[in-house]
Amino acid sequence: MGLLDWFRQSTPSLGDERLSPDLINNTIAYLVKMTDSRLTLVPRYHERLSGPVRICLEFLMARRGDMPAVHDATALAWSLDPSLHAFFGAADSMQEVFGSCDSLRNYAAQSSPLDPIYAVLAMEYEENRHFGVGMQGQMVVRDVAQTALSFRQPRLRLFARTEQDLWRSVARRLLDELAVTALEHMEGEQAQRRELAEQRQLISARLATFRQRGAGADSFLGGDGLLVSNDDSHALLQKLEENEAELAALGGSEDLLERQLGYLMEVLTEPAKHLQIERRTVRLDSMNVVCEGHSGEEVEFGVVSFTRQLPQRRAFLPLRVDRSLIGEGRKLKLDSAERWL
Repeated sequence: MGLLDWFRQSTPSLGDERLSPDLINNTIAYLVKMTDSRLTLVPRYHERLSGPVRICLEFLMARRGDMPAVHDATALAWSLDPSLHAFFGAADSMQEVFGSCDSLRNYAAQSSPLDPIYAVLAMEYEENRHFGVGMQGQMVVRDVAQTALSFRQPRLRLFARTEQDLWRSVARRLLDELAVTALEHMEGEQAQRRELAEQRQLISARLATFRQRGAGADSFLGGDGLLVSNDDSHALLQKLEENEAELAALGGSEDLLERQLGYLMEVLTEPAKHLQIERRTVRLDSMNVVCEGHSGEEVEFGVVSFTRQLPQRRAFLPLRVDRSLIGEGRKLKLDSAERWL
């Protein structure tokens, strides 16, 4: 089974999916194409990637258990589902997000009216710690340490006909994320190499200028030329030598693909170091402040953390979308405009 088929077609649970040779081979081909197709020029690249790819796929399959349960997004869900109530400030806000989503509307138009629609609700997520007013028994106490959860910019992503298809779409993006992480390592080395090369050119040009001006007759005879001291010249030469040593440590162009393959293998071998999924269940009050004990309402969501050059965290929740929420985007925008007239 090919990689894209594995993600898109109906298959057993990922946790039970066997890592067939075809799956591993096609995953290797996919990752190489995503990162740098020239990696095929590295000796034994396929054999060397087989082990890391197997580890990566096993990691992704195990993440199925970290997915939150699917929630039903209906016209009454904001009032009935504490999770959706926590994500949206008001029922109108929820309706506007669903009704104004062009991707959701286009997917619904292209699918059978009898088919359910599954989607991922993704949000920016933060935990803010502060001191506020709380209850201790029957007493109101000030300056109590509290944690408030913030969910912002909700968006609908990854539409599918079944829950299994939705999970495959999520797993595909997680694999892509690991490839992007490897690409950032590769790009970082290239940027360092370019910076060192540019620095070397500047140092060389400056050293040449100093030599010309310091060795000329004008400087010897007291003219306008600049007499450069031996200390200044020596410092420039030393800096140039250090620069050349740093460039040499990066290796020549013939070693570049070897190092890029090493970056990819490193990310695939330790995927948990670069990507985490956490299923969270917390109790929140009406202000999204975390409650202790049995107070508040139980809210469920997932958190994806990825460690790129700029680490990020996103909250998400799988949904089964009621078609009654679709297609109201234009009406909502007109209603909002009328309030300003």
